[in-house]
Amino acid sequence: MVHAVSGPSSPGRLSEPDPSHTLEERVVHWYFKLLDKNSSGDIGKKEMKPFKRFLRKKSKPKKCVKRFVEYCDTSKDKALSLSELMGCLDVTKEEHRASGRKRHTPKGSTESAARRQQRNQG
Repeated sequence: MVHAVSGPSSPGRLSEPDPSHTLEERVVHWYFKLLDKNSSGDIGKKEMKPFKRFLRKKSKPKKCVKRFVEYCDTSKDKALSLSELMGCLDVTKEEHRASGRKRHTPKGSTESAARRQQRNQG
């Protein structure tokens, strides 16, 4: 079991993770809190720099990174909320994935989560 380093009373520390969250959700929550330096609940332009740097290192083609944040920012407020980031990264609870939601694949086509899971298993 993962234990928290301290409670919410300690600034800058992480609180105990929600046991109902998937591992992916926990990772996105953790990274979001890491990026949200001023604890505003959004990742602003300055806070976005480390995330963009990470994306540039990991993404191919590189030009996709330029549009990635714009694509994720559904509210068009030039900041990313936790829900926008989770939606953009397709991080949802497992029971929602099994419901047949469609997701973009690298080739731009869509494929249901159930079909993708079957393909990955065998």
